[in-house]
Amino acid sequence: MVPEIGTAASNFSLAVYAHTTLGLREFEAARLRIAQINGCAFCLDWRTERDGRKVEDDFADAVTAWRTTDAFDERTRLAAEYAERYALDHHGLDEDFWSRMTAHYSQAEIVELTMSIGSWLAFGRLNHVLGLDTVCVLPQR
Repeated sequence: MVPEIGTAASNFSLAVYAHTTLGLREFEAARLRIAQINGCAFCLDWRTERDGRKVEDDFADAVTAWRTTDAFDERTRLAAEYAERYALDHHGLDEDFWSRMTAHYSQAEIVELTMSIGSWLAFGRLNHVLGLDTVCVLPQR
């Protein structure tokens, strides 16, 4: 309905997937945590695939329990934590958090993760608010 904005939004969303340097598990941990917070049905059902690989079937359950799961390494746990805090308490991102992040992520990776989280937060909420998440259908394989 708004092609000029829609095209730009689509390009931003696609860039997050096409140009990421983040590992699949940390990428999906952050993406799924945002999907859980947004309540976007389409986003919750989606699994990113790379080189024919996806995260395991119970990965979303581990994302829900990111604080206590033994399924995550520190980078994956931090990605889920960052996504949650970015969405729910961005003012609470304190020095302790940033010390832990910079111990495991480079500055470029933090910027990339931040832009990815921002994309998922915005577009997942847009999809849910406009009801698009219930009419979008995943392609059948």
